[in-house]
Amino acid sequence: MIDHETPCRTFLQPGEVLLQSEQYEVYPNLPLVPAHLRLPPKQSALEKRIRGVLGNVWHKASRPIDAISDNRFTNHRVTRVVGNVAEGISEAQENFEDAVDDAAERMMYGKPMEGSWTSMAGRFHVQVTNAGGVPRHQAITDRRLFVLTDHAHGWRAREPELALAVEVPRQDIAELRPRPRMTLPRGRFDLVFVDGSWIALCCSFQKSMESLVNAFYGRH
Repeated sequence: MIDHETPCRTFLQPGEVLLQSEQYEVYPNLPLVPAHLRLPPKQSALEKRIRGVLGNVWHKASRPIDAISDNRFTNHRVTRVVGNVAEGISEAQENFEDAVDDAAERMMYGKPMEGSWTSMAGRFHVQVTNAGGVPRHQAITDRRLFVLTDHAHGWRAREPELALAVEVPRQDIAELRPRPRMTLPRGRFDLVFVDGSWIALCCSFQKSMESLVNAFYGRH
């Protein structure tokens, strides 16, 4: 069994009481945070060097392609029209496939969020996204709900590098609302804010979700 209590305890404030801690699962069909609200990902010095080398290689390799594309055939009016039509057909097909996928996800997972990006739910989602890493733990205390993210992810096993992704004072939470049992995943519950907005959160198992919700309401 994964230990969520120990890492969460290291982030407690003086005198704060940890009531329940569980694994944080990112809900499957949460909307993507718009580009203008996303912070650029943090890069290590090694990552910057690798990206610089790859950028130089790509720039050199792309020169012959640029030269070839700048000829009379590719710039011919008929060629451009055919290309635009083909591109339009491809884009229409992709839009149709995206719409089908979206409809299937809505049927399976339900609505994942209510509120604009300036609402409490929207800001919560933006903060978790911009925290980077992989969200691992969530906790309920006598003061707040918080989520911890792990920056030690990747193909190589490393010691966790945990950081506070987001925290919500209890006075900002209207309710923790368990979803009906037929909703997938079973560990879903909604974090409902006092401004009326809400966002779907998730635990690994239904029992874990119920433990978290019961801890919030003081039930055992």
